[in-house]
Formats: sequence, C-alpha cells, structure tokens
Amino acid sequence: MTPRRPSTHQLRLDAILEQYRDKEARPQAEREHLERLWRDYLYPLRWRLLLAILISLFTSMQPYIWAYINRRVIDDVLMLGAVIPPSAMDAHLRLVILVFFINSGFHLLIILLSWVYSFQITYIGQRVVFELRKVLHEKVQRLPLSFFDRTQTGRLLTVVLDDVGTIQASISTVAVNFVQQAASILVGAAVILVINAKLGVLMLVALPCYVFIFRRIRPHIKEGNIAARRATTALYNRVEERVTAVRTIKVFGRELAEVRAFTESAHNLARLMMYLVRQQNWLTILANGVSATAIGLLLYWSVQDFRAALLTPGQVIQLYASAGFMFGPAVQLSDILADVQRVSVVLRRIFDIVEADPEPVDRPDAAAIADARGDVAFHGVTFAYPGDEAPTLTDVSFAVPAGKQVAVMGPSGAGKSTLLYLLMRFYDPDAGAVTLDDRDLRDIQLLHLRDRITLVMQEPVIFSGTVAENIRYGHLDAPDAQVREAARNADLHEFILTLPDGYETVVGERGMSLSGGQRQRLALAASLLSRPSVLLLDDTTSALDPETEARVRKTLNRIMAGKTCFVVTHRVSTALASDLVLVLEDGGVTQFDTPHALLEQDGLFRRVYEQQTHESADLASS
Repeated sequence: MTPRRPSTHQLRLDAILEQYRDKEARPQAEREHLERLWRDYLYPLRWRLLLAILISLFTSMQPYIWAYINRRVIDDVLMLGAVIPPSAMDAHLRLVILVFFINSGFHLLIILLSWVYSFQITYIGQRVVFELRKVLHEKVQRLPLSFFDRTQTGRLLTVVLDDVGTIQASISTVAVNFVQQAASILVGAAVILVINAKLGVLMLVALPCYVFIFRRIRPHIKEGNIAARRATTALYNRVEERVTAVRTIKVFGRELAEVRAFTESAHNLARLMMYLVRQQNWLTILANGVSATAIGLLLYWSVQDFRAALLTPGQVIQLYASAGFMFGPAVQLSDILADVQRVSVVLRRIFDIVEADPEPVDRPDAAAIADARGDVAFHGVTFAYPGDEAPTLTDVSFAVPAGKQVAVMGPSGAGKSTLLYLLMRFYDPDAGAVTLDDRDLRDIQLLHLRDRITLVMQEPVIFSGTVAENIRYGHLDAPDAQVREAARNADLHEFILTLPDGYETVVGERGMSLSGGQRQRLALAASLLSRPSVLLLDDTTSALDPETEARVRKTLNRIMAGKTCFVVTHRVSTALASDLVLVLEDGGVTQFDTPHALLEQDGLFRRVYEQQTHESADLASS
C-alpha cells in the first residue's frame, strides 16, 4: 500500500517547526528556572499566596458541599415516596428553614472569599511582573555591547513585554489552580469511596489514563510553545527593524515586498498557534473521553445499586455529581500541566537574559578618580569581538600626552571605532592594557571612568523629550546656565532659540524632527556638559557642513584646551588641524606623528591628502 503523502499544509508546518525547533534541550535548566521563580519572586509573597491557596481549596470544595446538601434535601426534605406524619411536621419545617439559611449563608461566604481571592492573586501577579520587568531592565542596562551585537532588539522587546505578561497570566493557573484541582480530585475520590468503595476504585482506575494521555501529547505542546515564542520574537524584530528603516524602504520602493514578507511571518505564527491549539484540544478531547466513560459506568452501577436498595436516591445524585466534580478538575489539570510547559519556555527566555554575563565589572581594588590629566596610552593591545576568529586590533601601542588632539584615520574596518570603545571600556582588551594617567582602565571604577571620558557616537541617539532634557541626559541636576553654555559650545544655542518653545521644545522620537547635523551637535552638547578630561568623537562632524564644522572645531579647540581629544575622521582638513594623526590599517598602527610630518612620509595619510586635494581642485575648476 502506497504511504499517504503529507499535505502541503503539513509540509509547511513541519518546515516552520524545524526552523524554530529547540536545538539545545535543557531539562535541568527548566527545573532550576521554576525553582528560581519560586525562590526569588513567589516566596517573598508566600503568605498572600498561602491565603489565596487556602481560599481556593475551600471554594474548590463547594461542589461537594452542594452535592451533600442536595442529598440531604432529596432524602430528608423532599423524602421522595414517603409520607411525613403530622407529629414530625414541625421538625421537618425547622429542617427546611435550616437548609435555607445554610444555603444562603454559604452563597454569601463564597462571594466574599471570591473577592479576597481575586484581589490577592491579582496583587501577586502584578508584583511578580513588576519585579521581573525591573530585574530585566536593570540587567539590560548592565549587559555588554557584545550581547546586543548578537541579540535582536525584537527578542528583547518580546521578553520584557510579552513573555513577562505570560508569566502574569499564568501565576494563578500554575501556582494556585494546580493545588486546587489536585485537591478537588482527591476529595472527590474520597467522597465516592466513602459512599461506595466499589465505585470509588473504578474512579481511581481511570486516573492513570490521564497521565498516559498527557505524556504522549506533552512533547508536541512543548515543541509548539517554543516555536510560537520564537516566531513571535521574529515578528517583533521584523516590525521594529522595518519601522526604524521606513525611509530606506520607501527609497527602494520595497513597500509591497515588505508587506508580503510580514504577511508570511504573521502566517507562520498563525500556523504555529493553530498547531498548538490543535494539540491542546486533542489533550482536552481525550481527557473528556476518559471522564465521560468513567462517569457513565459509575451512573450505570449506582442505579443498579439503587434498585438493589443499596443506595438512596440522594446518594445516587451525590455520587453522580461528585464524579463530575472529580473528573472536571482532572481535565483542567491536563490544561494546567500544558500551561506549565508554556511557563517553562518563557522562564528560560527571561532567565537567559537575567543570567547573561554583565559588562566588564570593576576589579575589587578599583579606585574612584575625581579628575584626570588625560594622558592616554595603549600597551600592546590585541582585541577580537566575541565570535570573530581574527582580531580587530593587533598589538596596538601608542601614547598621547594630555591636552593633545589626535585624528584617527584609516580604511573601513581598520578598528578606529573599536579603539574608542576600548577607551570607554565597552570591551576589555584580550591582551595588553589601556591606561589613563598611567593607570590601567580596569583599575578605575567604571562610573568614574565614564565621567572622565565621554564618547560622541557617529550616529547619535536622541531620546523623546525636550532639547534641555537631552542635553542634561548624563547630568540631570545641571542648572539651566550650564545647559545653555554647553549648547553654545556645540554651536547649537542660536538654533535652539528659533524653535517654538526654545529649550523646552519636544524633539520627538529619536530626534527625527532634527537634521543629522543638529542631532550630532545636540549629542556633542550633552557630552560637553560633563566637562570630560578625554573627549572621543567617532566621525561626529561628518554630517556638518564645512562652515559649521569649522565653528565647532574652533569651539572644541577652546573647550578642550589642556584636555585630550580623539577624533575619528576621514577628512584631511580635520587631521591637519589636530596635533597628532594616528593611522590604523588591518588592525595595526602604521603611522603616528604630527600631520605635517606624515605629509613627508609615504603612506596612507599622504595618499588621502593628495586624493582629497585633487578632488577639491577639480570641484573648484568645474
């Protein structure tokens, strides 16, 4: 017989599952993460959790209480088929009134306890989510740049916002309902055993069937949960990237292609969610099938015992109701165990970030520095980015006296920006040392180091907020006079005065309302506010027109007098205005001298000088 070929839908689903399949199973880590969730986040709330569990246990018993009350009503109040003698009418009336008040009082108690339970479980969920998001955000601030080099932004957003929200939604399900449903099953079995031992044994025999069903379907549910979380991350990342690059998309006319790509990603996620729902539905259907079979057999045999006068009508009703209350939680318990799989997947993603190695930390004997002269030196520094085989910098050595301005030049990929990152201690060298005032940077407390050394990046980041808030970002307590002075030093003050609200003008997300040059000058003003000993400019003036660049350079010469300044640049004019020029090629220093001395030498600097000089002459003659 020819085997049946899988459908196109199944082939597509298999491909998606394979794409997002967990290539590194870590069952021990899953247990550790669940233990950590309890130890660090739920244990401090143990008394609230215990109260919620006790209330939950009590309310889970109410079906059995109602079943017992119904039994007493049928057998003792209604007394089906029996005639009440006149002498017993008063006692019977008192019993009816007692049943009425018990019924009403029990209803009111359940309403009150439900309110208390809802408040407690909501508080616990919100508190855990708050603590998780707080820890995640604090950790993200302390992670090294190498982590962000290999981690998509969409993944971080998914974990901090979506995954933590999943934990909140599952707190009551996993932490409380599991105990509630398990207790309900045990109580139901005990009630049935007390009324009729034979029927109680029948109910207990049915319970292992649930375990068998769950063990067969559990791997598929776990696989679906992992794939769905990763597909959600991929979708978040695509949206974040495309929103950021919307101008590039429009420049190349890729709108329709992006819509199609997004639709495919969203469709993949929808397929995975339907696969997950299908597996969970199979679990529910099979569990319900076991319940229906067991309850049907119990009803049949209890009716036979009633005909044999072994059971009263009330007992038959109580048995039937108790069996339903017992197997209902068994089905829900299967859903809870499936939810545990989703929680374990989410916890793994959360704690993978929480447990990631932080950025370089201070040595135990690291010292604080109030000020620095600005003597900078590299001593045989070799550095390779994590995951790279070849080093970006190899045996780099040079020394810059305090107060000198150094132009760093070289082809793309030569390690110019890496040089600045090592000075900021975004990374530590693999070999050698970087020193400030003859002190290894690793011997200086990181916060103090970054007060003394400031970097203005090639692509400055402007936060949503006012102009003044962006300038104050590194020094929130700076007075208005210093903010305005920093803006003047960056040649930005006059422009700010033309804005509708001056320094209180909101610049919008990522400073998109500003030009590239204005964003760079705003970032420069924020750096100048700290009055650093060493200023690092990563091709900062590239977006400035020659006139503005000349003004900014003149200002920098004045502000940085007696201080050290590194400028990564491709412009010979900037290099000629510097005290020293450092040329990097293939990760090593090939030239280091004054600009005029380098013009006398054969090398990259003179070649670039001649090329830019000829280009300027050709432009002037055209």
